Amino acid sequence: MFNKTSNFFFQKYGDTYTTLPVDASEYPKEILQIDNKEVSTAFYNEDDIYIYVDEGIVMLCISKENQSNTYEQFVIHHTIRLKKHSYFNFFAISETATVSIYKRHENVVTIKRINGEPIFCKRILPTVSVKEILVYYYQVKNTNYVFAGETHPYWELTFIDSGQLITEVEGKEYYLNQYDCMLYSPGQFHSQKTSDKDACSYLTVIFETTDFPADLLNNKVFHASRGIINTLQEFINATERKDPFYKDLCICYLNEVIIQFLQLQSTKTIKPAYSPMQQKIEDELLNEIIIYINDNIYSPITVEQLCHEFSTSRSSLQQLFNKNLNTAPKQYISHLKLKKAKYLIKENKYTISEISEKLGFTSIHYFSRKFKQEFNLAPSDYAKTIYK
Repeated sequence: MFNKTSNFFFQKYGDTYTTLPVDASEYPKEILQIDNKEVSTAFYNEDDIYIYVDEGIVMLCISKENQSNTYEQFVIHHTIRLKKHSYFNFFAISETATVSIYKRHENVVTIKRINGEPIFCKRILPTVSVKEILVYYYQVKNTNYVFAGETHPYWELTFIDSGQLITEVEGKEYYLNQYDCMLYSPGQFHSQKTSDKDACSYLTVIFETTDFPADLLNNKVFHASRGIINTLQEFINATERKDPFYKDLCICYLNEVIIQFLQLQSTKTIKPAYSPMQQKIEDELLNEIIIYINDNIYSPITVEQLCHEFSTSRSSLQQLFNKNLNTAPKQYISHLKLKKAKYLIKENKYTISEISEKLGFTSIHYFSRKFKQEFNLAPSDYAKTIYK
């Protein structure tokens, strides 16, 4: 999440104003054109200065120590005053930008070299980009089906809905079972066949990309998490719609699936339910528990209480939450209460102490510690960011 200069954290460096708070005749203006995305030098101000963005979106990079690892970044919002003795520079978030710097004397600002590595602008750029979906189809193949194989200059996704598919890629056989996925990269020869015991139903999507970290996806079998299965279902639903922008939805869902595959490289796979019926039972139970937690959010809620209320063991409850929500019950309850605390702080009807007591925390100190662990900000400081 980006911080703006109106954010509480910027106060150690300066202030934000809606208009220039000084006489412009006493602070001559210097206009600076910006198009860079990295900096290795910084401006240093011996006196307070004022900055206003005339055009574009600008990220301020600022520190009090001039060590590259101490610089913080803030999107400039309105007119800002920089306190003296700050090291700073700018990035253009938009393609280009123009900044006005108001300073009392010409030599107030000097240029210093940043100690350490160059600093780069925080940018949100895609690493996965599906350019076009060429074909997609759902197939059901009987036992002993054989596809001799092919190669083509596109990516191909195979997702097994049921049964088993045996695929050979670059001379190596892979066994894909229910909820397994595999990606064939452009130019990879691949063949497919079913076993002599079970039929197989699977989804195939052939697509083209503009950018792709192919080395992370080649020659790997992915066991789909519940999230991937849900996203693929959304993809299938989108392909059957004909309302405006349904094609864009298909592209978005396929992008999301690929991203989740990449995330599986570094995160633990959440296995899906063993059967649709079992998943339905788990969904209903989990939904009842979540409703119960929400209904009792203002009361102390323990794992033991949930086990008693829903006639389940502690280990079964832990497994239910870990599998479907990727968190433990205790952490889920805490997270929900702290989210409610943020909402109550925004309402501005209760004191921090009253909110802590209202949500069933044992003490305001424990509440403050948990809030800061969750949101990296104390409750009182969070209130300041809202009501400043």
